[in-house]
Amino acid sequence: MLNLTGAALANSGSTTLEQQRLLFKQAELALSNDDIKQFEKLLLELKDYPVTGYLQYDAFNKNLGQASESDVRQFLSKYKDLPFAYRLLGKWLGMLAKRQDWEGYLEFYDGRSDVKYKCLSITAKLETNKTKNINNEIEKIWSTGYSQPEQCDFAFKHYLETVDNVSDVIWLRIDKAFKARRPSLAKYLARQLNDKDKELVDLWYQAHRHPAEKLPLLSKSKDTPIHRKIIIHALDRLARKDSLQAKERWDEIKIKFQFSTEQEEGINKRIALSAAYQHKAESKQLLQQLPEKLKSDNAHLWLARIHLRDEDWIGLIKTINDMPDRLKTESEWIYWLARAYESAGHAVKAADIYNRLSEKNTYYGFLAADKVNRKYQIKQQHAAAETTYDEQQLLSKSANLLRARELFFLDRLLDARREWFQGIRKLSQQEIKQAASIASIWKWYDSAIKTVAKTSHRSDYDLRFPMPYRQQVMLNVKQKDLDPSVIYGVMRRESLFDPLAKSRVGALGLMQLMPSTARRVAKSLGLKKLKQNEILSVSNNINLGTSYFRTVLNRFENNVSLAAAAYNAGPGNVKKWLPEKETLPADLWVETVPFKETRNYIQAVLAYATIFDKHLGKNVKISSRMDDVKSVY
Repeated sequence: MLNLTGAALANSGSTTLEQQRLLFKQAELALSNDDIKQFEKLLLELKDYPVTGYLQYDAFNKNLGQASESDVRQFLSKYKDLPFAYRLLGKWLGMLAKRQDWEGYLEFYDGRSDVKYKCLSITAKLETNKTKNINNEIEKIWSTGYSQPEQCDFAFKHYLETVDNVSDVIWLRIDKAFKARRPSLAKYLARQLNDKDKELVDLWYQAHRHPAEKLPLLSKSKDTPIHRKIIIHALDRLARKDSLQAKERWDEIKIKFQFSTEQEEGINKRIALSAAYQHKAESKQLLQQLPEKLKSDNAHLWLARIHLRDEDWIGLIKTINDMPDRLKTESEWIYWLARAYESAGHAVKAADIYNRLSEKNTYYGFLAADKVNRKYQIKQQHAAAETTYDEQQLLSKSANLLRARELFFLDRLLDARREWFQGIRKLSQQEIKQAASIASIWKWYDSAIKTVAKTSHRSDYDLRFPMPYRQQVMLNVKQKDLDPSVIYGVMRRESLFDPLAKSRVGALGLMQLMPSTARRVAKSLGLKKLKQNEILSVSNNINLGTSYFRTVLNRFENNVSLAAAAYNAGPGNVKKWLPEKETLPADLWVETVPFKETRNYIQAVLAYATIFDKHLGKNVKISSRMDDVKSVY
């Protein structure tokens, strides 16, 4: 293993490091070209380099299929503290399973939580007759409403062949599948039922897909437990689309069936909350009629938002005061209590609350400061100001962080992140602050921001809100007449300035563009159809992202709140959320956006833009970016 206090750190001058990084890249190239002689020669030259182990991993991983169990055990033991050991073991377990070496699988299996490997460990036990309590293990994986990997098929087959009341356990999973909105899984599971039960599952499937059509038919069915369950499911589905139609159907049906108290309460709550999300006038009464035990946090919050939408300030004051303490003490409802007092004529009481809230450099704190004409309290404090050691001293304390630095500069970003955050877990709070500052110096902005977020420090605005790629951003905002602070706010919220960011749904780059959106914008700009790596390009991503933001700004008449909402949730959703008749103040409109993610997104972009204003030497009030929201655009 590496001796970090020896040659590696003694020779850590910038020239030596640059040479070592170049040799590392040459070794990677030699390995990819199967030039093993050159590769091994370069390994010798890199014996004191902190991340030479990653080259060894690349070589071992490339030939893992030819490795013996002894080779793998020895390699894993040598590099057990490096993150790649976990990945290598996963690949090895997969190979053992493919070879059906079940004894070997159980010997190497480390109990990892990934369902694929758990199921393979069950298969290994079944194949080696280690079956004590095996069905209890399988049941935990079976009893979920989501599809499981194919590696679980053998375990599930055993379970269904040996469990008592096989029909009951299939129905249990079908029920969970419908609740998880996985109707195709339910239909797949129904293949193992008798014809009568298959018909019931098909009825449930049709009710899931077409609830409005199927509820009249269901209302004439026999009063059985399964029919009641299907009806409740169909009503829940309908309520999510049209709460008032669901209520009308519910009022007709509930007198014909012996629904349980839990079913009645559940559908009443769903209809009331859906009516609130859909901004229905009846939602206030529906929520107020819910018994106290059904008033979840969401019920309290949406009753308050209904009062907001109606500008019923007295009702809002009462609703906030009736909230559980954990809700009423959040900045959101402190602000709205002050706003309600102000609108109800209690100016002194409102000003007192605004003044206290304005100490916070948050969306609500900035809004409160504007209400009392107070300057924002954005005062730069360096997170690492109290540190007593420099970068080299910190890296000498952590092998992970030292390796992370080299991997970052070698463009092995995924490996770098794994090392970095494994190392961060072992540091003190002050050391974490120092590490965040060091990452920022390296221009590793996303890791710097995530690292400082692991501390209580929130006042190093240079660290938390950097402004990278300034030349490209400023060029684009000038060409498109955009506010640079807002664009930086969008980038900060979207990617933390990680140019290679990829979301679970496929959004790409600094400004998190969906490929379809990026290509549509590119076409409008007269550019060729872009490949994924071209969308990830910093210059392309900023150009396309700012162009799209300009499009949504134009669509909503330069209303920043609406443009931010449209960038996140799409212009179609924003159009649905516009007030029906009267114009609404922007803060009120934002607060009543139905999607929590979009609501938080708008608030974050506006608050971040305010902080970037400070960096740019601008004195802009957050409220100046929040135009009233009209009913038509």
